Amino acid sequence: MARYELIAHNRAGQPHGRPVFVTADSPGEAVMVGGPTLRRVVERDHTHADLYAVYRHRRVRGRRLVGAFSPDGPDTGTAGVREPRRPLPNPPSLRAEAELPAFPDI
Repeated sequence: MARYELIAHNRAGQPHGRPVFVTADSPGEAVMVGGPTLRRVVERDHTHADLYAVYRHRRVRGRRLVGAFSPDGPDTGTAGVREPRRPLPNPPSLRAEAELPAFPDI
């Protein structure tokens, strides 16, 4: 388990609010564990977070950026959309055929 620091950033990329420290196995898990606390901090300060930056703390090298996550998740995506195995059939066409008039034999 590693120690991570989560910091909320605004649209301009400036950090605001106090950081949240969590212990987790991965940066994604750190956001899942510390996200609710970070959301409360942002709401308390009446600010808006557009990005969560995740830093990993190490003894020798200090802190290092390991990930950036959107608090709302991606707006557009293809999750759950599956390509059809076969193309859909063409819609039925309207076709009208008339019988030709019978001509008498001469």
